[in-house]
Amino acid sequence: MKRREFIASAMAMPFLGGCKGLFGPSYQPPRRVKPSEKVNVAIIGCGLIAKGTNVPGFLKDDRCRVTVACDMVKVAPGYFYSTKPKDGAKSDVFEGDIKYGSKVPRDVCGSTIIKNLVDEKYGTRDCREVFDWRDVINDPTIDAVCICTPDHWHAIIAIAAMKAGKHVFCQKPMSLSIAEGKAMARVAKETGVTFQVGNQGRSNVKYIFAEMLALNGYGGRITGGLVSIPGGDHWVGHGRSEARTPLPKWMSPEAWDLWQGPAEHWENNAFIPSIHEPTCWRFNKRYGNGMVTDFGAHEFDEIQRGLGTDVSGPVRVENVKSDLLPDDQRKVFSWAKTFSFDFVYASGIRINVVQINNEKGIPRQTVWHTEKGDIGVKAGKVVVPDELKKFEWKDFKSTDKFIYKPQNDHWHEADFIDGILQERQCCAPCEVGHRTISMAHMANACIQLRIDGIGWDPVKEVFTGPHAAEAMAKCYASEYHNGWELGA
Repeated sequence: MKRREFIASAMAMPFLGGCKGLFGPSYQPPRRVKPSEKVNVAIIGCGLIAKGTNVPGFLKDDRCRVTVACDMVKVAPGYFYSTKPKDGAKSDVFEGDIKYGSKVPRDVCGSTIIKNLVDEKYGTRDCREVFDWRDVINDPTIDAVCICTPDHWHAIIAIAAMKAGKHVFCQKPMSLSIAEGKAMARVAKETGVTFQVGNQGRSNVKYIFAEMLALNGYGGRITGGLVSIPGGDHWVGHGRSEARTPLPKWMSPEAWDLWQGPAEHWENNAFIPSIHEPTCWRFNKRYGNGMVTDFGAHEFDEIQRGLGTDVSGPVRVENVKSDLLPDDQRKVFSWAKTFSFDFVYASGIRINVVQINNEKGIPRQTVWHTEKGDIGVKAGKVVVPDELKKFEWKDFKSTDKFIYKPQNDHWHEADFIDGILQERQCCAPCEVGHRTISMAHMANACIQLRIDGIGWDPVKEVFTGPHAAEAMAKCYASEYHNGWELGA
């Protein structure tokens, strides 16, 4: 039978999802796609990152085809990352209002919205909506998945997909804990699937150019560095509210149960808008790890690449400061709104991490301090010392250390398809993503334990020195509830 046919009998194969006792001992071989065929991609999690970034990235690549939009919610409003619409109201658009080809506001997302985007692009009605991600894992027509769910689902879904032989594009932050990341990296290596972490900066030529300069010593010895990321502990419109409400009309009881999945459920299965409405979940530790992981996933990754420590990392976190709430007030808002800390490497290089403060002239940035001046990306622009102002790509030497640059200046999703078709890894492989986000987890461990620093062994991947035992016990691994387990 043709590879693209839906083989009904295959759908009856042993379940490969994430519940206890359902994982078999063996792995399915990685999906292989002939150059003459298209890579079938399923989108799991149909929120704003899928709608605004990943789906458009896949749709402009003729070598793949988005065939499934998976989410437990068909249509949901209120995906606000910064400011609400000028009238201050959410877009009151729901499932019954959506017609094929209709236009909806940017903040309206869900599987029906993604399906309509895909169908409009392809001129068909073929994209399927799926409620449960486990049905995607068991679907023999799917070659690759793009995981855009909240963070508490990333590891379970990614491991299930890899064990089923499917290639994985996993949005950042890659994991909810260091132990999850280690498991994901191990399974990626054992299965041999292509894995791309959604750290878009790794396919950005501005970052690659600056990193090549720093890595190869064009500024002289690196003496330190500076990273600026956003702070905050909630999105607009909520504040630190613990108010419980009935389920919104776009969330069914069945959808709510699946959305929570392995996270501990609240008393009386409560719905708390300030952490359960779209984009708000990242501020509660059951689902996310705050802004340290959310943006550290990007900037710490660039620092690592410029230092040549992609699969290693710092040996200590120091000078940790934060405004973490008292323990009796942290049930809903688990993470600090303001924070700062330093990463220290075995070489002695110290990277300062601070918050963006435009009023004080501190934009988003990743900068290496070198003997000749700063090298990096600041407010979206490459900064270099004066003597490197005229330096161009052609000026790099053949003997320089090379940083992988996506072929033909391909974007992040296209680089993922390159990896699948060429049977290789991409610019943001699983092990690298794990090492990057481990740095954020290290800093968060200090914040959570209210300590000013902790040691780290990047070879054994364990905390060291004072407070190590407490950090290993309380901050190293994730908890799973409701019958779910990691499956690795």
